[in-house]
Amino acid sequence: MNPKVLSFVVAAVAYGVTLVIANLVLEGMTMSWLWGLVAVALFTVTITLLRPLVVRLLGNHVHGWTWTLGVVTVLGSLIVTTLLSPSSGFDIDGFWTWVWATLIVWVGTVVYDLVDDRAVAAAGRQVDRYQGRHGRTPPTAAPA
Repeated sequence: MNPKVLSFVVAAVAYGVTLVIANLVLEGMTMSWLWGLVAVALFTVTITLLRPLVVRLLGNHVHGWTWTLGVVTVLGSLIVTTLLSPSSGFDIDGFWTWVWATLIVWVGTVVYDLVDDRAVAAAGRQVDRYQGRHGRTPPTAAPA
């Protein structure tokens, strides 16, 4: 399986878990089941597009702003997700709910970033093993 696609799927799962945790903990956050899935997809696409844009804007100074970059991209992605979702499906209400939702999801993204490469590699091995058991030959790496 393509590592970028696999990384995107693993990211969506990780972001989904953090959004569910935030929803369970915060009274001012609403996430319905169906719109929760849509919100996870919107959030994942938004953060995937927003992070490289912010990194490009910061240029050479990006390493000094790593933590801020994470918080800003999470907040921006939550704003876009909230704006594109109906309030009955995904909504964050109240200043402190916004602050805590951003921090909870940001901590989840930090944890995800720490385990991303290992999780993608493990998931790739599982997909390759599954494909091998079902008559498909797993892709082989090109010689270096």
